[in-house]
Amino acid sequence: MTPSEELHFDLCGCRVLFSCGDPLLSFAVAGSLSAFSAPPGHADVSISAELGAVSEAGLPPPLFSTRRWKVLKAPPGRRLVWYPEGAVCEYDFRTRSGRLRSADRALLEELSYLLILSRAGEELDLAGLHRLHAGALGHAGRALLFCGPRGAGKTTLLLELLKDPAFSLLSDDTPLVGGDGAVLPFPARVGLAPDSPHLPGFGGLRRLERRHYPPKRLLDTVKAGFRLSGPLPSGALFLLRRSERARIRRASVPAAAAELAVSLAVGWGVPQLAEYFLRGEPADLLRKGGILGSRLRAAARLLRRSGRYIFELSPDHARNAEELRAFLGSGSAQGARGR
Repeated sequence: MTPSEELHFDLCGCRVLFSCGDPLLSFAVAGSLSAFSAPPGHADVSISAELGAVSEAGLPPPLFSTRRWKVLKAPPGRRLVWYPEGAVCEYDFRTRSGRLRSADRALLEELSYLLILSRAGEELDLAGLHRLHAGALGHAGRALLFCGPRGAGKTTLLLELLKDPAFSLLSDDTPLVGGDGAVLPFPARVGLAPDSPHLPGFGGLRRLERRHYPPKRLLDTVKAGFRLSGPLPSGALFLLRRSERARIRRASVPAAAAELAVSLAVGWGVPQLAEYFLRGEPADLLRKGGILGSRLRAAARLLRRSGRYIFELSPDHARNAEELRAFLGSGSAQGARGR
């Protein structure tokens, strides 16, 4: 048996230990979380992954299931999940440790990454730090947030803007929002779509096959040489829309509040893995209620302290970046309001 390699990460205060005996899988996970690499030490969450054959035959019966997973009967305090593509995971909520097994390396990579983000994300939620489904950049001492559904153009816009040294990276997909509305960096890997105009600009990209979405090319944020930002006060919130020409206009309070209700309070688009996040015990329901209340308060503070805009993106990604730079340079953007 190949000895397991241990990788240590510090995800904004949540320490994660990942162990795996497959060098290629360890390399992939290390690249995806390179900005969080940490020295060995105490782990708040431990995840192990093993490359090997699994079968649903002989596993306990399902308690409930969806098209994407089945939660199987397990001892109290544990969650046993079967994935129909050929993977099984057992997670112990008391020890905060999980074990994944699959014969499919790509599937194991995808699930390992998502499980790490899911379990660390709940720990961060309990600490009052909440992930927002948005792209985020630092500029002139403020955080700029770009919200929109998958495919809205967040990554394309961010990579174009990061060519300018005036911008720094907070997160491609999930910045953290504190209880005071401040934005904290969460620079995990960057995923590029197969049709991304930025693909020729980066070498050494890894291809990731995903179960329910098109494949992506993965970019290591450290190797890419991006200038990474530290925590920043919120500055402006942009709601991305597709259009024929680039234009920025004010957004209404209800429109911005609705976006934050979905992307921050509910966490739609954020890796939460409902099969582990939702447990059903009374104590956990109270805990989840506390998380929801904390997310709502963070969203309200972020809304109060940010300028609110609709950013209509044209098919010309360079023109979109020019429009934003001109907008920021004009002094039209509202910064924090000091409330």
